[in-house]
Amino acid sequence: MTTTRPTGDIAELQARIDAMGPWFYDIELGNGLRTRSKVSASHEDIHVTRREMVGRAVTEHFGDRLGGISALDVGCHEGFFSFLLRELGVPRIHGVDLRAESLEKARSLASISGSEGMDWTCCNCEELDQSVQDTFELCLCVGLIYHLENPIRCLRQVAARCGEMIVVETQVCDEIVGETEWGRQECRMPYQGGFALIDETCFDDNPETGATPLALCPSPKALETVLKALGFARVETITPPETGNEQMLRAKRVVVAGYR
Repeated sequence: MTTTRPTGDIAELQARIDAMGPWFYDIELGNGLRTRSKVSASHEDIHVTRREMVGRAVTEHFGDRLGGISALDVGCHEGFFSFLLRELGVPRIHGVDLRAESLEKARSLASISGSEGMDWTCCNCEELDQSVQDTFELCLCVGLIYHLENPIRCLRQVAARCGEMIVVETQVCDEIVGETEWGRQECRMPYQGGFALIDETCFDDNPETGATPLALCPSPKALETVLKALGFARVETITPPETGNEQMLRAKRVVVAGYR
């Protein structure tokens, strides 16, 4: 990716960034420019842990090929992970999010920091078929699918655009093991994990939730089963750092990578 030195006084540019707040993420833009998170006191360790895990998984897989790939960041919010990919050297990044105000922040940060090769599309992440036609070597779904009413539909559409590697970070529910009658008493079907129905009504007007209050949170086995069904031959759970976020360490949140 091409990054040029920002034009204008750094203090003035930082003032412009601060004026666009409040910000959900701390985003480092280089040249001393950054956003300041409104939730860092309570959420900073999860952002730091996710950044480390996603960056490590992507770097270990692509290595010195990072400068020749393109990436799709689905549910990109203000661009936190898009700018991580920029830092890693990915030259073309396409961010998608439901909320225009979040994308406007990401777009402004790219302009202020002199970052080229970053594009943004405002659409429902469950309706990519109508908005994003390209394919990408790398696709990210970070902090997204457990806020969605139709997470499998979203992942199916992301998978259709993913040529090599998908990284999914999500809250997970407890595993479900067993079987159920299927059509008649003597026919039994095993569970392939499960999804917990969450009502996020209490988070109305929160820019971190989905398009509707109803959300389906997957169990680890359900996520693995879906990714394999969508054509990812190998699915791995990324190990969190020893000093990482406590939910990651207890496997209540996971980062999972799928490989073609």
